[in-house]
Amino acid sequence: MSRTIERTIKVARWGNSLALRIPREAVEGLTLKAGTVVRIQVSGDSITSRRLKSRRKWTEKEVLEGITPGMCGPDLIAHRKGGELL
Repeated sequence: MSRTIERTIKVARWGNSLALRIPREAVEGLTLKAGTVVRIQVSGDSITSRRLKSRRKWTEKEVLEGITPGMCGPDLIAHRKGGELL
């Protein structure tokens, strides 16, 4: 967002916490939506919030791609009997 948005807002009660409303223009400029995760930093009398980078969710197939039985330890062999190691 290239322009500065400045507003005077009132702190509101939200359950046992307090909340600040983000002006609509800022929400649109930052493309925020409900559920966006941000990190809050309080320093002196200032509060800064930054969006956290989303982490890629890997599928099981992607995680196991290229893994061969030879790469696995004996405790991961599917055809073993009982608790013994072959």
